Formats: sequence, structure tokens, C-alpha cells
Amino acid sequence: AQALRRIQRRVRSVVWLNPLLGTRDFQPLARGLQAAVPYVDHFVPAADVEHLKRLPALLRS
Repeated sequence: AQALRRIQRRVRSVVWLNPLLGTRDFQPLARGLQAAVPYVDHFVPAADVEHLKRLPALLRS
């Protein structure tokens, strides 16, 4: 989490792409992911091409 905190201070926003986020039952249960979530500005699904097509608009905002 400390490394991600340092990254967050240096960039405009932190985008975390997760292919499992688009699934109905997904929960961020892994301790590493739970520690990272406070430093992530955009936690977005990346399960398919349609999800990835939305990424440029997100990065522009």
C-alpha cells in the first residue's frame, strides 16, 4: 500500500483495471487489494473489449 500511496502522490489519478470486477459475485477480498483501494481513484472492470473502450473517456476526465 505504501508504494501505491507514493504513486498516487505523483500522478493525476490511479486507475485500477480488474477483469473480475465485471462479474456479479466479485468482492475485493484479497488483503492486498483491500489495502490498495483507498489509493485508487477509479476501480473499473476490464473483462472485455467493451469495458476497455470506456477507458479513454475515463482517462480524459
